[in-house]
Amino acid sequence: MKQALHWSHFKERGSILGIEFLVAIYRLFGRHVFKVFLIPVMFYFYLTGKEARLGSWQYLDNLHTDAGRAKKSGWGKFHEGFKLYFSFGMAILDKFDAWLGKVAIDDINIATPMAYQELLDAKGSVIFSSHLGNMEVCRAIFSSGENKRPLNIITYNEHTPSFNNFLKKVNAQAAVNFIHIANFGPDDTIKLKQKIEDGESVVIFADRTSVNNPNSVHQVEFLGKKAPFAVGPFALASIMDCQVFLMFCIKENGQYNAHIEKFSEPVKVKRKERAAHFQAMAEKFAQRLGFYCHKAPYQWFNFFNFWQEIEDKDVTNRDK
Repeated sequence: MKQALHWSHFKERGSILGIEFLVAIYRLFGRHVFKVFLIPVMFYFYLTGKEARLGSWQYLDNLHTDAGRAKKSGWGKFHEGFKLYFSFGMAILDKFDAWLGKVAIDDINIATPMAYQELLDAKGSVIFSSHLGNMEVCRAIFSSGENKRPLNIITYNEHTPSFNNFLKKVNAQAAVNFIHIANFGPDDTIKLKQKIEDGESVVIFADRTSVNNPNSVHQVEFLGKKAPFAVGPFALASIMDCQVFLMFCIKENGQYNAHIEKFSEPVKVKRKERAAHFQAMAEKFAQRLGFYCHKAPYQWFNFFNFWQEIEDKDVTNRDK
């Protein structure tokens, strides 16, 4: 076995120009024409992105095994992998609707209304999410009425500043603020703490390991295998000293369903107990993420080797 490359080593495929082109197609011709353009685009990325294709197959294999089903092989594996890719492409369309302000609170079914009310009453919170479903759609929850507030999403993507500018050009009123953090430090902590105290929500995608400290992880079971989950999100949530929630927005039978769960209350943890505390938080997050992956199997848009190991035969094939 050989350790896989860290996710941050893979360059973004595509560009802001490409996204602008797809937005233009959607605006001019609508959903059906957009889908016609989307099929060859996603098939191209599926065929030419070997690492991403292997990562998606690994995820689907683990998902089947965890559910007690046989892994797919041959054409079945190839077809299922493309189904995941095409689902990702259609999720882009949902993102467009969110960015263009076409998704309102009435378009989202709050699957867990009691937890949703707790989130609104929190007046400042950390929200753990992931690359499952379409978190951007949830901006509608925070974009109107008495519950209107900025939704701050932490990202480590180096293209975020230009992406932010693109979003503002599409819809200056979109209630999503992407916070690009290259090297997290004390100033960033203070800035985020201020947002919490101002009653805003800070979203952390907890299914990515750290760019600058990739070995700061807890190995926990996820879909039947040990996988690395970064310590950072759970440590940051503790520092923020506020209520923590989970939020996943998945599409079921054509309906946006926002699943919100209360994750934890603010708690003071002694230094010697922190490692065990963060481990428990990582285990809980991985368990809930796995639950929703089974609920929406083609909506976890990971596309890299999440479990950080590759079979020797895959190494051999990749190096040819």
